[in-house]
Amino acid sequence: MPNSRAAILKFTLIFLVLEMIIAIALIANGNSKVIPNVAGLAVAWIIYTLLELRYGFYMSNYVRVASMAASLSDNFFGYYLSYYQHSFVFDKIQHAFGTYAFSLFAYVLVAQLLAKPASRLFTFILVLSLGIAIGAVYEIGEFIGDQIGNPDHPSQPSLLDTDLDLIGDTIGAAIAGLHAVFRLFKSTNLRK
Repeated sequence: MPNSRAAILKFTLIFLVLEMIIAIALIANGNSKVIPNVAGLAVAWIIYTLLELRYGFYMSNYVRVASMAASLSDNFFGYYLSYYQHSFVFDKIQHAFGTYAFSLFAYVLVAQLLAKPASRLFTFILVLSLGIAIGAVYEIGEFIGDQIGNPDHPSQPSLLDTDLDLIGDTIGAAIAGLHAVFRLFKSTNLRK
């Protein structure tokens, strides 16, 4: 059963208000360099919401909230509380959780294109592949951001960080694959 417009808009509004509060707090903290990251996530979410409402995509509220939580934790814990600079572990957990959430997000969208329900093995491989691809694209974005902004991240000193991030992405994608297989975001739950 599709989500109501009111529920979609309510979740989006809450997300955008929280992103705005984080942006204001970042500016007040003197950390305005990361505002493009916060704004980019907000704009991407607005675009997705408009497309969802216009074309009738289905998105599980669990996956919607998990994806929003991953974005908010990136901005709040990673940037506002500076966990990216002070914690070696946070970045790896964020990669695993973010990839978990966005793997399920991508899977729910892709599953709507399938003509018939996929087997469990295919579902697992699809979600795992989507997650690893999302993680790789994120790492490329991280590299470009590092080259442009030259951020000081003592917890991310070398290619070891990239390797561990990709391992975290793979773990998150595998957990998302298992979740998709056993929770079964099946096409019976998705709008065709």
